[in-house]
Amino acid sequence: MDYFAEQLVKKENTTKDDMKRACIIIIAITVIIISILLIFMGLTIAIFLSFGAIWALFYFLKMLRVEYEYSCTNGILDIDKILGKSKRKEMLSIEVKNFTVYGKAGTCPEEDEDNALVTFSAIGISVSNSQDDEEYYAEFEHPEYGKCCLYFTPSSELRSVIEPFLPRELKMKKNK
Repeated sequence: MDYFAEQLVKKENTTKDDMKRACIIIIAITVIIISILLIFMGLTIAIFLSFGAIWALFYFLKMLRVEYEYSCTNGILDIDKILGKSKRKEMLSIEVKNFTVYGKAGTCPEEDEDNALVTFSAIGISVSNSQDDEEYYAEFEHPEYGKCCLYFTPSSELRSVIEPFLPRELKMKKNK
């Protein structure tokens, strides 16, 4: 029997995202105005410049829409970043059995400076879609990055697929 669950989490806009949108719009409007001035000066090729600016405006605004997809298949947790609902980038793929710590984020132990962790989380990765989703964390050893800590908000369905594949020590701690 295969275990599978997936969850799509939409990133909420931040002030930084709003500033990026504003800059893209201002640059596009500036290029369009300059191309119109060039057209009046006799350079009809500037029409292509204005069409290019309009295309770039819509393309870059579309790519600022970010979603994260969590999927767990038979104990392998994959996290992908989806840009503009068309471009997918794999962020993380890890076997759940390699987790050394797993639990709710509020119970995360403090780390000392000598044991610094790389964090895969990004703004929005821990944004929940429903009220019952809580932020969880998992620590593991990554072959490329070393010791890592992941913060994410899995749904109850995704947690029910992750938890059977946890190492025995973590299952026993969870039951206590």
